[in-house]
Amino acid sequence: MDAREVLDLLVSTIVVFLAFSINHVMAGNVERMLAYLLATTTAFLLHELAHRGVARSRGVYAVYRAWYPGLLLALVFAIGTRGRFIFVAPGAVEIYMPIYIPGLEATIAVAGPIVNTVVALTCLLLVLTQAQLYSLTMYAYTVGYVNAFLAFFNLLPIPPLDGFKVLRASWVRWLTAFTLAVAMLSAYVFLL
Repeated sequence: MDAREVLDLLVSTIVVFLAFSINHVMAGNVERMLAYLLATTTAFLLHELAHRGVARSRGVYAVYRAWYPGLLLALVFAIGTRGRFIFVAPGAVEIYMPIYIPGLEATIAVAGPIVNTVVALTCLLLVLTQAQLYSLTMYAYTVGYVNAFLAFFNLLPIPPLDGFKVLRASWVRWLTAFTLAVAMLSAYVFLL
């Protein structure tokens, strides 16, 4: 990783944290802030590093680049709505393929949301089986919810999101991933 990529990931991680936790930051709720710090850091970094890792494992050059206008919008929406409306478009892993292959692009694109979905499912199982341990359950719920939200949001079939790239290559692959993401987010929103 070059210095710019590290800086872009660091700045993006901080802004994603603030976008999800601004109301807890403003209230000084340290425990919830720590939960969101863990949740957003793992969700965001695992998502982006999954894209990067899958791309590089397939011989495709990949590097994360922050989108600073998107980071500014995330902060404006978070502060302006006190966290009631979350807009997260911090940047993306840019890939460079000498020959464009839609299936390969889809494999790289779906990697991030799939990692988020697996983390959300793991946390859901923790929440359901460890309900008597409040701190663990609160952290697991927060990490799971943020991962479920990012998986769902990123799989929306809107350019330039991951969902658009996956759908362009295979509607079956997209529908499978999107259905899993919707199920995970629904579990966090409606069941817990």
